[in-house]
Amino acid sequence: MEAVAETQSVYRQAFDAGDDGRPAWLAPLRRRAIEAFEARGLPGPKQEPWRKTPLAPLTGQSFPVADGGGSVSPELARRVGELAGEAHLLVFVDGTLDTGLSNLGEPGRGLTVAPLSEYGDDAPAAVTDRIGSGAPIAEQPFAALNTAFFRDGAFVHVARGQAVERPVVVVHVDTGEADGRAVYPRVLVHAESAAEVRFIEHFIGADGANTLTAPVTEVIAEDGAIVTGYRLQEAGDGDLHVGTVHVAAARDAQVALHAFATGARLARTDVHADINDAGADVTLNGLYLTRGRQFCDFHTWVNHNTEHGTSHQLFKGVLQGRSETVFDGVVRVAEGAQKTDAQQQNRNLLLDKLALAHSNPRLEIYADDVKCAHGSTVGELDDEALFYLRSRGIGPADAQAMLTLAYASEMLQPIRLQTVHDHVRGRLLEWLPGDETVRSVI
Repeated sequence: MEAVAETQSVYRQAFDAGDDGRPAWLAPLRRRAIEAFEARGLPGPKQEPWRKTPLAPLTGQSFPVADGGGSVSPELARRVGELAGEAHLLVFVDGTLDTGLSNLGEPGRGLTVAPLSEYGDDAPAAVTDRIGSGAPIAEQPFAALNTAFFRDGAFVHVARGQAVERPVVVVHVDTGEADGRAVYPRVLVHAESAAEVRFIEHFIGADGANTLTAPVTEVIAEDGAIVTGYRLQEAGDGDLHVGTVHVAAARDAQVALHAFATGARLARTDVHADINDAGADVTLNGLYLTRGRQFCDFHTWVNHNTEHGTSHQLFKGVLQGRSETVFDGVVRVAEGAQKTDAQQQNRNLLLDKLALAHSNPRLEIYADDVKCAHGSTVGELDDEALFYLRSRGIGPADAQAMLTLAYASEMLQPIRLQTVHDHVRGRLLEWLPGDETVRSVI
């Protein structure tokens, strides 16, 4: 407890030293966030949601905020454009906007894409009333730290009834200069009634840097809005990635979030979804690939707060080496939330004997007229299928690659954005065991 208490005081001291009260609309939220962090502190192993997360890398040292604007290597610069295409592109380097790498183009009718740093004391209500409205700063210490310290972020707003043709891409780059420091990416997506938008968040970084990356993403979908988000976590191999996502879905809104995680030595993403009115639908999908001694954790909380809401969750993992994963999901159906339809599944494929997957999907139901189901599996490749492929002259690693691709491909099917589909499939093929010849034909 002494180490944790010392780290807490360091964060508060850093906040007090750097707090200039600007912009005025954000200052009260920042103060509430740091006070919430001080009240709760960093997570400990006795706290149930954090019991299986290795906390020493997160709590054993303090992480001052990165200065921002580190040098982007040619390789990282190349990766910035992997998903850009014709999209509206915002790029943040070590938490600070990089205008040279960004390319917003012409936003078009009804679309606002802007860095949060653009808004001073005269920020519009669309920003001031929405940012921080859903982030669980009282429950999630890293969401509180983000809210207290974030230096910039992306604001995406779609006006009532507008459908945005081109996706919005937000790339977060951690450079080697952020080693030993914290980066706090922030994204706010707000779709007004009957609006439609697709957005991508892409996390990349330099290998070897011990950076704490603690992003917060808030998605607000008003009545009848359609929001599709893709979250690709491909951080550097030394990164500590602890993210928070909050979704608020109003009447007849449709929100689908697709997560893909391969990076970081320790990665955790907490997803909170509130279904707040009848007809709202939330879909959460995730594919995580781990190897070596990586740790990857997805925690989800889906709250059915009203009747006639639907939610669907499917998370699949593929584990190699001595890697470890956690899926912990709660679907809560409130009293009176009748006619709820909630489905939750987690499946894990172990490619090595020492890989370890924890799976804990569960339901908390306080209504009596609902359709809810959950389940989980942890297993290995089918021996009969492996034997069949081996009997056809296919080597063990190549047979393993073919069956693993078949298992993981289910998560590619819902990805409607071709650039993301091709990118994820390419990363999956690179990650698979087997030689280049087999990967080129499957």
